[in-house]
Amino acid sequence: MLKENLVFLREFLLEFKTTGACFPTSKWAAQALITPLRDQNRGRKNVLELGPGTGSVTIPIIKELRDGDHLTICEINPRFMKALKESLEEMEEFRRARHQISFFEGAAQDLPTDKVFDIIVCALPFVNFDLLTVQAIFSKLREISSRETLMTYYEYIGVRKFNEAVAAPERRDRMAQVNEYLKVSGSLNYLGHERVWLNVLPINIYTVKPAA
Repeated sequence: MLKENLVFLREFLLEFKTTGACFPTSKWAAQALITPLRDQNRGRKNVLELGPGTGSVTIPIIKELRDGDHLTICEINPRFMKALKESLEEMEEFRRARHQISFFEGAAQDLPTDKVFDIIVCALPFVNFDLLTVQAIFSKLREISSRETLMTYYEYIGVRKFNEAVAAPERRDRMAQVNEYLKVSGSLNYLGHERVWLNVLPINIYTVKPAA
């Protein structure tokens, strides 16, 4: 855990824009993020994880994989990807399910379109991106989703109000544009959200249908 936290903190300082968090997701938040995968009555699923970092959500996902499932892990940061692969190799569940898992090192908007995903678990820091980047990501997600695809993502509680109060005008304007696109414009079909306090920092986890 200490090694994981140090890796995360280093990448937060080096690559704040694409990391967006200084500590890994807590186990309680991870379980909330993978709720669609834990449905006892579900069939085979094609799963996409965006922004796994050091694997705090990847590991619970792998533990939930069933026969016939496939997991694609997308990470833009090569140092995170290297650390993730090394840690997964030590995990018995990963070695057993290796044939069900593939890796894509690159940006979410560059994912190939040869698969349609049923579940997308997303830890991308949308509030760190400009509007065009967020639009490009969701344009790709719509391409690789069906109308029944479920996606979870999170946002730190209070981050927008904090930035409205203290951030530079340029950052406030950028975040307002992204929030307008995500929450106000109707671009996404929101199904609900869950608040998780046991995380650094506390977060809201949203469930959406990106293609509906």
